[in-house]
Amino acid sequence: MEAIELLMTRRSYPRGSLIQPAPNRTELENILQAAMSVPDHGNLKPWRFVVIQGQGMKDLDGVLRAMYEGQVEDETYFNRFIQEIINTPMMICVYTALNTDHKVSILDQQLAGGAACEHILLAAQAMGFGGIWHTQDTEGALRQMLKMGEEDQILGVISLGTPKRTSAAKRKSFVDYTFEWSQESGLQPWA
Repeated sequence: MEAIELLMTRRSYPRGSLIQPAPNRTELENILQAAMSVPDHGNLKPWRFVVIQGQGMKDLDGVLRAMYEGQVEDETYFNRFIQEIINTPMMICVYTALNTDHKVSILDQQLAGGAACEHILLAAQAMGFGGIWHTQDTEGALRQMLKMGEEDQILGVISLGTPKRTSAAKRKSFVDYTFEWSQESGLQPWA
């Protein structure tokens, strides 16, 4: 797949639409290595990847139930939500390992971690896998499970697997979101 085609056709696949196989070890290592090539001011590598698969996915049942204890209004929906997650072939939790004493801003470090998430999705799609990037609980059981530092932040949980079926992503034109600026004419809609 050509790089521009990959970028133009990238899409998310809901967890319930992802089945086995997940990336094997070699494929996963290539996906994670691709994530290491993102723009990274200061070359800090301010992210950590935690791969959850196999038994780890089953173990999430108890963690998730603890995470949402007392917050569930619809038990049927919640149980379906849990099953959808634990039946996902693989998840990669990406969180920041921020260097708060470095001259590189926290925002730059967070954006580098976000770019790593996007590279994971692009590399997986280039290999024929599908995925989706969710943001999750930032204070509760997931942080404890990952033994994160106080200043660290969860950037997302990326679910990966093989899409049951593929379809083209519906894309809006960039035109409505783009402007051109010059001192003479100021900010103008893209034309």
